[in-house]
Amino acid sequence: MVLHVIIKNFGRVKEADIALNDLVVFVGNNNSGKTMIMQLIYGIRKELEHFPVSVSTAKKSDLNGQYLIRCDRNWFEETESQINTYLDENKTRILAGIFGISVSAGQIKIALEYDSSEFFVTSISEYQIRDSKEQTTNIFLETRQHKNDKDLKPLCRQISDWNNSDDAAQEAVKDVWKIILSGKNTLNSGQLFLPASRSGLQLLYRQFFVQESGSSLSAPIKDFLRFLQTYSQDNLLDGARTALLEFGERHLLQGKIIQNGDETFYVEAQGENAFPLYIASSMIHELTPFIKALNAARRIDWLYCDEVENSLHPLLQREMARWLIRMTNAGMHVIISSHSDTMASRFNNLFMLSRMDKKNADYKMLSELELMDADLLHPDIKAAVYEFRTEKNGKTIVEKLEFIDYPLMGYDFQLFSKNLDKLYDEAERITRQ
Repeated sequence: MVLHVIIKNFGRVKEADIALNDLVVFVGNNNSGKTMIMQLIYGIRKELEHFPVSVSTAKKSDLNGQYLIRCDRNWFEETESQINTYLDENKTRILAGIFGISVSAGQIKIALEYDSSEFFVTSISEYQIRDSKEQTTNIFLETRQHKNDKDLKPLCRQISDWNNSDDAAQEAVKDVWKIILSGKNTLNSGQLFLPASRSGLQLLYRQFFVQESGSSLSAPIKDFLRFLQTYSQDNLLDGARTALLEFGERHLLQGKIIQNGDETFYVEAQGENAFPLYIASSMIHELTPFIKALNAARRIDWLYCDEVENSLHPLLQREMARWLIRMTNAGMHVIISSHSDTMASRFNNLFMLSRMDKKNADYKMLSELELMDADLLHPDIKAAVYEFRTEKNGKTIVEKLEFIDYPLMGYDFQLFSKNLDKLYDEAERITRQ
C-alpha cells in the first residue's frame, strides 16, 4: 500500500505525482520546487493524521463471537474520495498553515496504490476487567493486513472509552487509515523535517522561542525547532537504532554527539574532550540532527532532509548514502533532496547492486568496494527517484526516473550528465591549446 501525493500548478511545479515509497530521492536545479514539495508532503501527512475516515463501506460480519471489519477496495476508494474532497475544500487553509503565507495550487490530492489482493481485517472482541470495586468491559482490536494470500504481523490495541459496536468499528477503520498513512504496521509514526539551514537553526533555536518570531517560518521548520527545544534521548533504544547510531558515529561523525542538560557536545573518537556544538565544524552541525532523530525519546519514522549533502566532503557523501539506505532497511521512511552528482551517483551504484540477484551476488566485489550486504536495499523496499527540471518559462517538470535494467545503467540523471559533459568538454578544449 503506497500513498501518492499529486499536485498541479503548485508554485513553480507544473505537475507531479510523488509516490511516498520507503526511500524517495529528489534531484534537480536550485529553486525548482523540491523543498516546497517536501514541506507539502510533510504538512499533508500531518493534516491527515486524524482524518475522520468513514466506516460505511467497510464490510462487517460476526465470526465465533468476534465482530469483524474488513477494509478492501470499496473502502479504499471511498476513503480516497473523501480525503480528496476535504483537501479541495480546505486547500487554501491547509497551504497557509504549512507555509505561513498564501500559496496557490491548482490541485492537491492523494491516491492509494495497492494490489487487487490487498485488504485489512480488524477483529473486535470484548473482555472483562475486574478490580476490588467494579467490573468494566473493554474492547480489544487486532488489525491484520493481507496481501497475496499472506497476512502480515497484526497490530493490536485496547480501548476502554466506547459505547457500542459502531464506536468500535470507527476505531477499527481509524487504525487501518493510520497504518496506511504510516506506511508500516504502526499507529504512531513520528516525522521530522531537517531544513537546509539546520546548522544556523541549531545555534539560534532558543532565541526563536524567546522572541516568538515563528510567524515567518513554515510549519515543518517550526516543528524542527520544537524538536530541538524538547529533545530528550531514549536510553532504551532497540538494536536497529543502536546499529544506525554506531554507523553514523564511526563512518561520518568520527566521534559522538552527547547531550548534557540543554547543551549538545561533540566528542572526537580519539579524544576525551567534549566540545560545545557552537564551536564544532559545519559538518558536525549538519550531522547532529540525524543523530538526534535516531535516538530521540519521541520516535521518528519519517525523516525528510533538504540538501542532504550540506557540508559533507564527497567521500562523506558516499558514506551518507550508505547510512540513508540502512535507515530505510531498518523501517524508516526517508525523503531527501540533493544537488550533488556524487550523492546521486553513489545512490545509483547502490541501487544497481541492490537489483542484482542475491543468489548470484558477488560478495567479493562488495568487499573490494568496501561495502556490505547491509548497504543494499532489502528486496521488499521500494525506492523512487524524481528529477526536477526547469523549463524556459520558469515552470518545473517533475519526472519519475525509471530504473534501466538492461543494459544495467540504473537511473539516468540527465542534469548531472549534462554538467559532467560540459566540464569534460571544457577541459578538453583547454588542453588542446
